[in-house]
Amino acid sequence: MPEGRFQIGEYWLDKRAGSDNWCRCWFDRDTRQTCRASLGTRDLEAAKVKLAQWVTLNARVKKVDPADRLLAEVCARYFAKHGPDIIGQKSQRRSLEMMLERLDPISVDEFTMEVQNDLVRRMKAEGYSIGTIKRGLLAVKAATNCAWKNRELSAQIPYLSLPDAEPRERVLTIAEMAALWDAIEPHHLRVFFLLLLGTAARPAALLELTREQCDVVSRLITLNPAGRDQTKKRRPTIAIPDFLVPVIESVPAGPLVTYKGSAIQKINLSWRDARNLAGLDAEVVPTTIRHTIATELRRRGVPEWEVEGQLGHAAQGKKTTARYAKYAPDYLSKAREAIDQIASEIDRVAARSFSEFTNVRASSVLVPFRGLFETPRNTGAGEGIRTLDPNLGKVLIASAALVTC
Repeated sequence: MPEGRFQIGEYWLDKRAGSDNWCRCWFDRDTRQTCRASLGTRDLEAAKVKLAQWVTLNARVKKVDPADRLLAEVCARYFAKHGPDIIGQKSQRRSLEMMLERLDPISVDEFTMEVQNDLVRRMKAEGYSIGTIKRGLLAVKAATNCAWKNRELSAQIPYLSLPDAEPRERVLTIAEMAALWDAIEPHHLRVFFLLLLGTAARPAALLELTREQCDVVSRLITLNPAGRDQTKKRRPTIAIPDFLVPVIESVPAGPLVTYKGSAIQKINLSWRDARNLAGLDAEVVPTTIRHTIATELRRRGVPEWEVEGQLGHAAQGKKTTARYAKYAPDYLSKAREAIDQIASEIDRVAARSFSEFTNVRASSVLVPFRGLFETPRNTGAGEGIRTLDPNLGKVLIASAALVTC
């Protein structure tokens, strides 16, 4: 082995004859030849980092002792290989980054119950909720368990069992929802609010909702798009209330909630601005509308199975029958009527009419939209949007065990 050659495991750095770029090199036992792949850099230090990253994510690993494998390497490898297939991959990535940022470069074996307890205490002191901490710990657990199942680690490690977060109990009154509507000015946030109100769906499902998922003829919204696997947070097919039809028809194709022509990943900042302008407390988040509608549906005597269907809660023992329920003429009819009633009550209290916002021709098969809401319009103010895209480089730390020969 040449003196001074930089090598990690079976891979080393070298150059092709006549080239200044560094290459990742390895010996192919089948062809008994040295193979090279350019790393695209002439800088030796940059080449070392690239080689370390490549080996971390791609090198063959078989039943390594947890004491000999860095936790950050396992997490980075897990996300690189399985991230694209994870529903909610951005949330999973943020959870992994959040945990690793608070840990020294430690081995999997060193991530003991004591270290986990200390991490939980520190994160609580920083103000993180138990729900956020639990999601972070479960993300790391998923990475190490995946490595063990793929025989990359020789053993599993134990993990803390944290309690579930307390459910949010905050619900809004009709007057509070009207105040929130009056405070909303950005077009995309108004559409988002009306969709929350008309579907009681989870915010993530609505930010991903497209016109193609909405059948205004059959009066159905399929919240789970084709090709997406259902998860525990089930996305059901629901009935479209009357007031929501013009909102949907105003979008010819593509995502319903857009900002400057593009789909939106996060709506937190503009929501917070509207909430503050409406004088509402910090507990009022987009999911609060879902909780509020669920509460109102029960309060107004909507049958329990319809509330379950509206929210996507699976009816025990009725999965096969429930599959065909959406084709019934009265599918979720009580829930749909109650939601239209709630919208009408908000519109009567609000200073700004829903109908004047949509400004579209009502469908001929519906009760005229403007006949439902006839309140004069005032203007609101405030807009802001920010999309966060953390750099996974925080996870791909270059502290892998580098061996120079």
